[in-house]
Amino acid sequence: MEQKNTHKIISLHTFITIAICLIVTVTLLFSGFFYYNKTAGILLENYERSFTSQLTQVNQKISDQIAAVDSVAPLFLSDTRLLDILESPDSSHVTSEQKLAIERQMSSMYYRTSIASHNFTDSIFIISKDKTLFHIYTSGSFEPYEEQNAALLSTLDKSQPYLICRILPFDENSIYFIRNLFNSNTGNYMGTFFIRLNRERWMDYCVEGLDPSWFICLYNQEMTLVSNEAMQSQSMELAALSAVSSSTISFREEILGGQHYFVASERLSGLGLTSAVVAPKDLLLKDLNSTLKTYLLFLALTVFIALAAAVLISQMITTPIKRMIYHINQISEGKSSRLPSMKMYHEFEIWADSFNRMLQQLDTYYTDNFQKRLLLKNAEIRALQAQMNPHFLFNVLNTIAWKAQIINNEEIYQMVISLGELLKANTFSREADFIELEKEMSYVKFYVYLQQRRFEDKIDCIIQIPEELMQCKVPCFCIQPLVENAIIHGLEPKKGKGKLIIQILTADSKDCADQEMEIAIIDNGVGFTDIPDVRNISSSSKDSHTHIGLKNLDKRLELLFGESARIKIESIPNLCTTISFRIPKKGETHDI
Repeated sequence: MEQKNTHKIISLHTFITIAICLIVTVTLLFSGFFYYNKTAGILLENYERSFTSQLTQVNQKISDQIAAVDSVAPLFLSDTRLLDILESPDSSHVTSEQKLAIERQMSSMYYRTSIASHNFTDSIFIISKDKTLFHIYTSGSFEPYEEQNAALLSTLDKSQPYLICRILPFDENSIYFIRNLFNSNTGNYMGTFFIRLNRERWMDYCVEGLDPSWFICLYNQEMTLVSNEAMQSQSMELAALSAVSSSTISFREEILGGQHYFVASERLSGLGLTSAVVAPKDLLLKDLNSTLKTYLLFLALTVFIALAAAVLISQMITTPIKRMIYHINQISEGKSSRLPSMKMYHEFEIWADSFNRMLQQLDTYYTDNFQKRLLLKNAEIRALQAQMNPHFLFNVLNTIAWKAQIINNEEIYQMVISLGELLKANTFSREADFIELEKEMSYVKFYVYLQQRRFEDKIDCIIQIPEELMQCKVPCFCIQPLVENAIIHGLEPKKGKGKLIIQILTADSKDCADQEMEIAIIDNGVGFTDIPDVRNISSSSKDSHTHIGLKNLDKRLELLFGESARIKIESIPNLCTTISFRIPKKGETHDI
């Protein structure tokens, strides 16, 4: 029992819908991926420019403040009384009145500087080489300072000529800027200048205008300053990761505390500090993610529209196909004979026309095939059409032949045997379309022998057939009707002796790669005054000697081999008449 195929074949409607949706979705996904990367690249460039701009502003503020701080010490040294005390070998003789006057002068000078207006300076100290101290408080907070000064002096390199920045572990709220003072004439060390800034107020000033989610970091090998105390560990990790040696701005991505940050950094000249602006990557990419959400919403909407369009388009395409399938089923059930016009699309109109032409050709084929079978039956010798049992007829003929042999009448014996063989061939070969040429010629010889006996040797027959053609296949009774036509219509009316030639030769075909056989029946009978059109020959009940056999054979040859195999007639009256046709040369192993 044949197993049923359970595999479900997808419909064209579903395939078109899925294909369009896939194409649109994949295209949009690729465009979304490209859009995201392109937008991320543009935003990264914008962030880099923004970071660079912010870092430049911060560094400019820091540099301005450092320059302002660095200008205070030379301003104080413009007081000759202070300068004389610092340059003197021993400053211990300074009285309290002198010290107070000098500190008042220092205070007056300070409030004329630019840093006084920002109110982030706590105190200023000048310590001579023999520990004489001059100081002023600028913030109104009088805090002890001995411990801080001692700690700073203990780590100070007194040969360092540049401004130095320090912070103390036990004084996290202050930033110290320190400068060694040298004698302008001798170059000898004569004291140290300290200015203490409030760390929080100074950093707030530096980050003024900076995005609240960003922070700045100042660091070197000894210290780390950060504008947001919550980011202290990240700033220390950043200081440990890299030290920027170039004075140009560096923009990069770093992982600090397990999170990704964008960092722009630059080395500040003079202090040995590196300034960095740092911001979380996630916060900066919020705009990109927000834009991407909008794009994804647009993408989903587009896919939905594409799905609706795909359903509509596939419906428009498959509707005429369904209509055509319906009408084809109607034709298969015999309820219709042709497809109606499909005017929705040009291609379907062509399809319907082609299908109708195919139906017409099939109808013609089956009609021709029926006619071929009918003509094969009609090609049998009219003598066999009698309503008589063939076996009874053969037994009677065998009895006549036996009687003729008993009385030694060889001629009657041969005639009866030939007639019996001819009738037997027609009877038992009715269902065969093709036969070997050797057998076909044996039937022809029987027929010629009977006609020769009938006309008392009035007819001479010459057979010209190469031995190699005897095993080729030919249509049944394709030669006998031509021989019969030549004898009855050509040689029988002729006065005197007639000649019949049966000639079969191999002929090369120009239109076909295979060789062909040319079968020709030649006689010197009365011939044709007007060569008839074989197709238009009609049968007649009054005249049994018509050329209807030629017409039937001509139709059979056309059905079997095509137009090129039809019968050709050439005739010169009372001289020579040739009836011939060509068929493909097929051997025993060929399938016809």
